[in-house]
Amino acid sequence: MKRSPAGGLGARRNPAAPVPAGDPHRFLGRLKARSKEERGQAITEFALVLPLLLLLLLGLIDFGKAINYWIDETHLANEGARLAVVNSNPGGGLPTPVRLQQYILGQVDSAELHGDIRGTQRVKHSATVAICFYRASTGSSTTSPTVGDTVEVLVRYPYDWLRGFPFPGNPTTTITGKSAMRLEAVPTNYSTADNTGTCPASA
Repeated sequence: MKRSPAGGLGARRNPAAPVPAGDPHRFLGRLKARSKEERGQAITEFALVLPLLLLLLLGLIDFGKAINYWIDETHLANEGARLAVVNSNPGGGLPTPVRLQQYILGQVDSAELHGDIRGTQRVKHSATVAICFYRASTGSSTTSPTVGDTVEVLVRYPYDWLRGFPFPGNPTTTITGKSAMRLEAVPTNYSTADNTGTCPASA
C-alpha cells in the first residue's frame, strides 16, 4: 500500500463549495430585490417615527425656553430686591429717567420677554414687575413700609406653550420669579403705584 509523502494513505480532496442552484444572475437578482424591500421597510418605519421625534424635540425646546425664562425672572427679582431694600433706583440717573420697575424690566436679555417681539407667543406682551411690602409682624400687605419690613419683588410672564403641546388647545402658564428681603431704608425713590403687576394680600 502506497503512502503519501506526508505519511497519509493518500491526499484527500476537500469537497467543493456548494454552488447555488439555478442561474447565478437570478440568484443575485433575488438578493437585490430583498435588499430593496428591506430599505423600503426601513424608510416606512422612519416615516412613522419621525413625527413623534419632531414632537418630542419641539417639546424639549419649549420646556427649555420656559425654564430659561424662569431663571431670568428670578435673577431680575433678586436684582430688583437688592435695589429696593436700600432705596436705590439706577434708572433715575439715566438720560431719560425711568421708574425702578421699568429699570428692572429693562435688564431682561430676551426681546420676547421684554415685549418687543411676539416670538412664539400668540400675542406680543411683556413681563410685569411688582414691588410689594409686608409687615414684619403680621405678614400683611402695606403701602407704607418701615425699616425691618419685608420687600418682595415679583416678575411674572404669561407663557404660551406651543399649540397642541403638551396639552391640546392654547395652554398658558404664568412663570414667576420672586425674591424677598428685609427693608433697610424707607422707599422714596420708587413707589408701588408704578407696579405693572399685582401684589398678593400677604407674604
